[in-house]
Amino acid sequence: MDPDEEEPNFDTITINVSGKRFETCLKTLERFPDTRLGNPALRKRYYNKTREEYFFDRNQEAFHAILYYYQSRGSLYIPPAIQEQVFYQELDFWGISPEQPRRGENGFTLMDDVDHQKQPHEFRWGKVQKMMYVFLNKPKSSFGARIWASVDIFVILCSVINLVVESYGNKNRSPGDTDTPYFAVDATCVTFFSVDIVLRCLVAPDIARFFKKPLNWFDFLAIMPFYLELSLGGVMRTGAMNNNIIMPFKILRIFRITRVLKLIRHSGRLILMIQVLLDCVYELAMLLVIWLMGVFIFGTIMFYIEHEQENTKFESIMHSCWWSVVSMSTVGYGDMFPETALGKVVTAVLVFCSMVFLALPMTIIVSKFNKAFETLKKPRRKTPKLDK
Repeated sequence: MDPDEEEPNFDTITINVSGKRFETCLKTLERFPDTRLGNPALRKRYYNKTREEYFFDRNQEAFHAILYYYQSRGSLYIPPAIQEQVFYQELDFWGISPEQPRRGENGFTLMDDVDHQKQPHEFRWGKVQKMMYVFLNKPKSSFGARIWASVDIFVILCSVINLVVESYGNKNRSPGDTDTPYFAVDATCVTFFSVDIVLRCLVAPDIARFFKKPLNWFDFLAIMPFYLELSLGGVMRTGAMNNNIIMPFKILRIFRITRVLKLIRHSGRLILMIQVLLDCVYELAMLLVIWLMGVFIFGTIMFYIEHEQENTKFESIMHSCWWSVVSMSTVGYGDMFPETALGKVVTAVLVFCSMVFLALPMTIIVSKFNKAFETLKKPRRKTPKLDK
């Protein structure tokens, strides 16, 4: 097609990939204007005016995944019959640069952030909101974003160090006490955290989706104890609360440790590990069920063997189950141990069975971890440069 000739204006277009035709909507392709199919200037040179279709001499099987990328707003899967290297070459041609691959149920699933792939008109404030969203959520998008992420990590570390130092000789500090240097440091850190989460909430293209993400709730939990203690301090100065009511609020300080979880946002490896754990939820549940069964069965057996001994610590089945917990985990505190010959034989059987029972589900979990980390070790793919 003549490059100077205008592209036909159709609501739907036909794409011929090595003899196999695909039909889709123009609006679907325009979701990603920086790709070969989404950019009219890059796409029209492949237009066959006689057949009224676009012809590409590319891999047919791979194009199923390419078209699904546009239809699903940024989700990719590698077809089982295609090698990864071949598929990456197809991605380079079509101008698609996915984020780190993640293994799904039917092969690799390369997940881009859906929010980042949304059209500019889906951001309420247009380009300004999109720029702020990328700045706050994509540390590698610019030098300023890296600085902001680095400051966030520094503030998190300062907050955790302040929490540890504050624990020395400061056990009786009342909630809302503002006369200590620890409070000043904590207030500075919480102010930064508050500004960060408020900005990310304001620039989020989908508020409902924002509040569904667990990491955002960790951010809320990280600042909640500070504001509750601050408001509680004002009530205490009026004498309206006694110590029994104040005690539960002191326990809220425990939630300050959730600030450590904010570091997950800045580590792709930690996110990958959490994702693998979520993928292994059924294996972990099986591991828990086997462990509970072993604890109860061997605890009950040991109770009926040892409870008649003089000065025994196997006073009930629950006490015996604690012994099973310690023995099955191969910790061996030594606070409870069998005294009879039969009890020692049962203990040996328990230790052997626990090693077997715990090893069976762990092989599945370790296998998934290995596959995930092999994917993570692959070098990041640079954004493909399309010929103009």
